[in-house]
Amino acid sequence: MSSLSEILRDITLIFEGFDDSRREAKQLIKQIAQIDDVSFITNPDDTLSEQQILNIKDAASKRVQGVPLSRIMGKREFWGLEFALSAATLDPRPDTETLVEAALKFAKTNFNNKSHHRRGCDDGAPFRILDLGTGTGCVLIALLSELPSAVGYSVDYSFEATQTARLNAKSNNVGDRFHIIQGSWMEALKPYSFDLIVSNPPYIEESNIEDLMPEVKNHDPILALSGGESGLDCYEQIIFDLKTHLNPHAHAFLEIGKGQLESLTRLSEESSLSVCDSVADLSGILRVVEICRGDK
Repeated sequence: MSSLSEILRDITLIFEGFDDSRREAKQLIKQIAQIDDVSFITNPDDTLSEQQILNIKDAASKRVQGVPLSRIMGKREFWGLEFALSAATLDPRPDTETLVEAALKFAKTNFNNKSHHRRGCDDGAPFRILDLGTGTGCVLIALLSELPSAVGYSVDYSFEATQTARLNAKSNNVGDRFHIIQGSWMEALKPYSFDLIVSNPPYIEESNIEDLMPEVKNHDPILALSGGESGLDCYEQIIFDLKTHLNPHAHAFLEIGKGQLESLTRLSEESSLSVCDSVADLSGILRVVEICRGDK
């Protein structure tokens, strides 16, 4: 049997060449052995069971073969919250927090914080958010965690994804305000309108899928990555129906890929909508477009 410090040393060596081998080794050991950070400091000589060591080494072997740590652990942190993953869901990326930040800024500006209802609304209706292609539900759940009286609706084509998102909503204490429908984009919706619409749709060009990092192309579902030949297939479907479901003063926020702003502007204008702003991520890449009604 090995001590905690010894197994940390061994796994760190196995992960040699990773950007932060010690951090990844510690994360993996914590998850598999069900221990916390304090144990590495206060109890480094504690011994692990033979089964724990076998499980840790098996997981480490998968990681070396290219399986993302989040897939091995079955979960990912996003917006300070924990999300379960499944084979049908995209692994949430830090870049997507830019989408949450932009949408949240709009929501707080247009949200009556005193009454927790839509600003200027006399019927007492709650602020309604729609998330298209929700996956793990991370974007909508993050927004609901920040807007405690808002109500969220989400759509995903995959039944497995809807089950994962529902589980994540419950575990993050927003399950009573999180509603999900299985279907294709807005075809699944009744003629409801919303105060905020968000989406991180598939936007990678088919020809570029093979150029993605192995951790992405080999482990994220292709359905959640490929935007068709041009990368715009999903945007075309979303934007075509967007105006029908936007309240007069509502805005939509869509995550986009590098160099897609011009195409999104054109698609919006063709649907009598306007790109009213765009937001860059921490790398300086335009990551989010803000779309509003183009009514004159």
